[in-house]
This record gives sequence, C-alpha cells and structure tokens, in this order.
Amino acid sequence: CGVGEKHAAPVTKVSCDCATRAGRTRGVFKMTDAVPALKAENVRMTFGETRALDDVSLAVEPGEMVALIGPSGSGKSTLLRVAAALQPADNTSGPVAVLGHTMQSRGRIASRVRKNRARLGFIFQQFNLVGRLSLFGNVMLGALGRLPVWRGALGMFPNSVKQAAMDALERVGMEEFAARRASNLSGGQQQRGAIARALVQGAEVLFADEPIASLDPVSARKVMELLRELNQSDGLTVVVTLHQVDYAQRYCDRTVALNKGRIVYDGPSNGLDREKLIEIYGPEFETAFYGGEE
Repeated sequence: CGVGEKHAAPVTKVSCDCATRAGRTRGVFKMTDAVPALKAENVRMTFGETRALDDVSLAVEPGEMVALIGPSGSGKSTLLRVAAALQPADNTSGPVAVLGHTMQSRGRIASRVRKNRARLGFIFQQFNLVGRLSLFGNVMLGALGRLPVWRGALGMFPNSVKQAAMDALERVGMEEFAARRASNLSGGQQQRGAIARALVQGAEVLFADEPIASLDPVSARKVMELLRELNQSDGLTVVVTLHQVDYAQRYCDRTVALNKGRIVYDGPSNGLDREKLIEIYGPEFETAFYGGEE
C-alpha cells in the first residue's frame, strides 16, 4: 500500500479494484518498476518536546492522487514540507526522495536540491502569488528554474514561456484574467493561478498543502476538480493535505491518515468508515468530515 516499513502504531492498509491509468492500477497500491514519485523512509521531525513526525515511511507511485488527512498538529503539513526540503528533518531521520532524487537525509538538505525541485511543484494555502504582478506575470515565474538568472531578474521571458503561460492559464480556466493584478483576484482564482504556475514549471509531482482551506465551498470544489482532472488526464502525481475528509473521499483514490506524527491508515479513501474516522479524529470527527460543506 505504499508504506512498506514498520510503524510505531498499527497501520490499517486496504486495497480495491479500479481502472488502469498512468502505468498503475488506480486504487491498488502495489509496487511497480517505476521510480516512486515520493519515497520517505523513517522520517523524524521534532519541535521542542513534540515529535511532529515519528518514524514516518511513505511511498507514492507516479500518477497517484493521495490525500494526507488528520487532526490539527498530526504532522501532515510537516511531512509535505520535509518531503519538499522546505524544512530540515531531525539528524536521525532517514532519506526523502522525489522522483528518485534525494531531497534530504539525516537533517541535511541535499546540495543539488534546487535542481531536484525542478519537477516538483508546491501549492501553498496562501497562494504565494506576487500581488503587484499580473496573473500572467506570476504564471511565467514558473519558468525561472530553467532560465538564465539575468532573464528572470529583468523579466525578459522568451516567447516560448509566454505561450506556455497562456496555455496553462487556458488549461485552468483563467485566460480571461491574465492581465489582472493578482491582488485583485479571488482566493479561488489565485489558487488556480498558482496551479498554472506549476504547469509552466513543468512539474511532474505536485504537493498541495491545504490548498482549499481558505476557500469557499464552490471555489474549493473547482480547485479539487482541477487537480483531479490534471491527475487523470496528464498523469500528474498529486499529494494534497486536506482538513475535509469528504473531499479526500470524493477526489482522491488513496488516503493516508496521520495522528500524533504517525501513519494510522493507508489505503483507499472509500475504506474510511465511521469507526476508523472516529479512531483518527476522536471528538473532531464530524467537523473533519463535514468541513467541506456549507
């Protein structure tokens, strides 16, 4: 089920049968010959006296769409940030690799991490667009990693990047807002712009950290539908942290649940029954399940 190592707490793992896509069987989490999109081994992360990640091991195959769920403070966002090497783990932590490239190990960020991030997009809860720039200008920034520094500094983007930016905006349904300042866009529009920026980057793996937490239900559904469509049509690997369990069940084939820094469930999203959710969330269960609805 993608987690092959032992955990400090029991992990419920189940499989199901779905359609085949992107070189794997959707919903059947088996090992393949492909390099994992994400592989984390015995990851540990401590904040003071709190163990945010407690020997977490996780493998995500190319083409999967995986939800990370759990109560506040369970470690789901920390796991995503450690996997992207945005935050160093403990010096006793095992390695983390994306598409076969090491991001960090034993608390040390890989020296080639900038190059290793080239095919990894990261979507933040607060969008991280430059408010004074147009949406078009923000989306073109996705190409900075493969352009000479001077071009990026002067804003001299080649025509190929401009065309890629417009194509990406069209793909996410935002082409009519290309000239609008990012600060004048709604939250849902900014988040779709952030996804377009990741497309221009050429991301093969997309980490989305609570991308709908600040959005109204309609905008949240549009963003999740877009991520799902990119996953299904393009084979884009998506790992998304969510507070709303119903969205995980609706849009993600596989769900990984964390509690107190440990993985306590790894399997098909439709395997999350009421008993398992109460075990994961306790008194927060109903809020977590119905949080995505008006």
